Amino acid sequence: MKTRELVLISLFTALTIISSMLHFTLGPIPFSLQIVIVFIVAHLFSVKVAFWSQALYVIMGLIGLPVFASGGGLFYVIKPTFGFLIGFVVAALVMSLLKQRLTTNNFINTFAINMVGTVIIYIFGCVYFYFIMNFVANTPITVSQTFTSIVLLSAPGDIILGGVTTILILRLEKIMKGSGMYEGLRH
Repeated sequence: MKTRELVLISLFTALTIISSMLHFTLGPIPFSLQIVIVFIVAHLFSVKVAFWSQALYVIMGLIGLPVFASGGGLFYVIKPTFGFLIGFVVAALVMSLLKQRLTTNNFINTFAINMVGTVIIYIFGCVYFYFIMNFVANTPITVSQTFTSIVLLSAPGDIILGGVTTILILRLEKIMKGSGMYEGLRH
């Protein structure tokens, strides 16, 4: 890896950590601004930077560094919401790959990629939540209850956040292209 990539991975890992500390809880789900960082890194930087910044964040938390919203440690894998963290890693990777294949960069395409990322995060989050609640925590919950408590509560805010972040991403891309930085950072 190039030095620039290592610096960007470190920067976006740090931003993910900071964004995880800016959180609140609604029902069983903690909310943070982490999804904004996932959106930004996936759109503005290489697949390598997008993936590794999120993977490093999860690894740091699992080895015990207090980077997650509620601390850190290997025990996090049995928390019902750990699936969302896995979803951030997968979403960053998939979104960045989709961004590479875009021929037209506009609000609709950027927003669509953000929504694909959101769906990926929800899938990992919901499946993991359901599994942990039913088979580890011994707190039976139906698929319908999982969907209602996670997706229906979160989706409206995440759609709005996806739209606002899309505007921010397009502005940042324009600034980066104007300065000649963009192309070197996407590859």
